[in-house]
Amino acid sequence: MANTEKASLLFDIDNTLIDRDAAFLRYLQDFMDRNQNAFANEDVASVIGNILALDCHGRKDRSQFCQELLQNYPGLPYTADTLWADHLTLPEFVQADSLLENMLERLSSQYQLMIISNGSASMQHRKLGGAGLSHFFEHIFISAEIGYEKPDRRLFSHALGFCRHTGIVMIGDDYLNDMQPAMALQLKTVFVNPGKLQVQVQVLEQPTRPDREITSIHALEEALTCLI
Repeated sequence: MANTEKASLLFDIDNTLIDRDAAFLRYLQDFMDRNQNAFANEDVASVIGNILALDCHGRKDRSQFCQELLQNYPGLPYTADTLWADHLTLPEFVQADSLLENMLERLSSQYQLMIISNGSASMQHRKLGGAGLSHFFEHIFISAEIGYEKPDRRLFSHALGFCRHTGIVMIGDDYLNDMQPAMALQLKTVFVNPGKLQVQVQVLEQPTRPDREITSIHALEEALTCLI
């Protein structure tokens, strides 16, 4: 198999392989239904918008998120610890994506597939399992298990030690955590940017930008054809 593979692909999980924001919104709607008394005098749309902003696409420290949520809505019957325990049910709201599964099936015959992700080991593994994606990946590196968190290059270096190819592509949705360290290590990069967010390019010796930018993970195959 190694002789037929074109390159090693490193994938992020949240909002790259898995629509984490959609899963969080489903979780949030369920959470509000279960805690209606705490939001009785609130405008539902405003509450949802506020909590989504607090969540920051899952990038905010979860302890800080729980504390801020309780400060904003003191009627919630939780402590920070019990709120986190409730939040751990998020993987139950992840939905499978048959188009993505079919694409990964095709890619797995052409590339070495690996994952490099921040987050709780239990949470991230359960998300992948809930989406039916775990079996596509030869190695899954989660920051909580390795001891380094993106954008720390040591997490990337750990993963690179398992790559069979000199051609390596990082695929992720976070410019600071995924793209910048990968570019600094001279990896190829594919930036998954559904909202076409404008990112400020940090100028060091010269400006650097991802090699490819796509608005959906489903466009990855075409991007790789132009890249590899």
